[in-house]
Amino acid sequence: MNKKTLILLIIAIILLIVALALFFYAKSLESNHKMISNNTSLPEENTIASYFYDIDGNQFYLNEFSDKPIVLLLWKSDNAKSYPMIQLMTQYYESYQDKVYFLVINVNEPDIDLDLIDNVKAVDFQIPIYFDTDLTLYHQFSYEKLPSLFFLSQEGEIEKKVLETITEDSFVANLDLLISNY
Repeated sequence: MNKKTLILLIIAIILLIVALALFFYAKSLESNHKMISNNTSLPEENTIASYFYDIDGNQFYLNEFSDKPIVLLLWKSDNAKSYPMIQLMTQYYESYQDKVYFLVINVNEPDIDLDLIDNVKAVDFQIPIYFDTDLTLYHQFSYEKLPSLFFLSQEGEIEKKVLETITEDSFVANLDLLISNY
């Protein structure tokens, strides 16, 4: 084999290796793009990760509340710290409901019995109470303790997270900050 043929053979092998590398790289990018696009589209659709029910059993999706910021309270009925937070949200519900959604959602009680519903009706919070009976919000939001209070931007980003208790002054300050960015 002469020197010219050897050089052409080496160039052909290098070009083949480069072509294969580019092919597999393009396939890898295509696969990653599909994965990313699937992940980013999930919150925009009515997905299993974001629904809850009202007291009458009507289903709602969290993305239905995307035209305003959200104050989201996740609570459990057997936690005494939950009720003062619900009452605090109720206190500001009337004056802020045109600027922010107040979502008070009971979690971690998949078998809602009539007693819980009767108790919610009896307390008459003057604010809608919802139920995460399928624990979909539990899987969407990370929280260590209940109650957990989330101040969410209109885009659904967590602006502030409060565990267990919050003072009225801090609640109002966070509420005002949330709506000032709206």
